[in-house]
Amino acid sequence: MKKAVSLLLLLCLLLALSACGGAEEPDPNAGLYEAQTAELSGITISISEVFEDGFSLLLKGGGKAVFHYEGKDYNLKWSLSGSAFHAEGGGAELDGTLSNGVLVLENVLDSGLNITLICEELAQNAA
Repeated sequence: MKKAVSLLLLLCLLLALSACGGAEEPDPNAGLYEAQTAELSGITISISEVFEDGFSLLLKGGGKAVFHYEGKDYNLKWSLSGSAFHAEGGGAELDGTLSNGVLVLENVLDSGLNITLICEELAQNAA
């Protein structure tokens, strides 16, 4: 009888501990960032003039991202230190700033282009 009660208490303890783990809080910067404009040598142009198939970055929780470029998707890892943004993977490195749903990538793919991407949902909430 003591063994049965001990096993039951152990089982209850294990269930209670596993329930306390909880899910991670969602990343407040997660969302789909779609390119709006590109800037080169002080000249701002529409993103469709530079990237016919679009240019976007889907930031997910846990530092994961999907970079859509030239009709293909690439998996990246991303991080944020203050407002300094960094992502890399698939041979690409992206650096810039991220704040209030606006991501500005600088010197994208060593092209000299600065690209502004906006996560509409986050930018509206910040306004």
